[in-house]
Amino acid sequence: MTKADTHKFGIRHAEHSGVEPMLLALSMEFALKAWFVWDHNSLKTKRTHDLLKLFEILDDTSKERLDREFRNNVAPHHPNFSVLDYGIRDVLSQHAKAFVEWRYIHEKREQGVSFDFTTFLATLEMVLDEFSTLYREEVICPRREVPPRP
Repeated sequence: MTKADTHKFGIRHAEHSGVEPMLLALSMEFALKAWFVWDHNSLKTKRTHDLLKLFEILDDTSKERLDREFRNNVAPHHPNFSVLDYGIRDVLSQHAKAFVEWRYIHEKREQGVSFDFTTFLATLEMVLDEFSTLYREEVICPRREVPPRP
């Protein structure tokens, strides 16, 4: 669809077809699965796109850590006044099926779909930041090859 067509059909340029929410949800899925691999030292994670289910299979210490960090660093900047005890589970529950819903946005649904970009992105960044504290990175330089002597 060209830019001219988007205005003709009443679609603003800022609107999208679901690609961004789908990719953000997939990123969170990968982050939670990576955390599972770290926690359980196993590649046999749950085969699901459901973000809340993936969160719930993490070790209790990981779940508590992520919830604490969410409450300290995300919730104050992205409050939800309709939830009394607002934690990471609320965001993951709200977006639990986002990958599938936005991937198949063309399908008819009883209820609409929604995606809170700013809160979800802040939560994803927090999960990735916390995951990066579990390991350290080191630069490894290959040794210079010494030419053989004649």
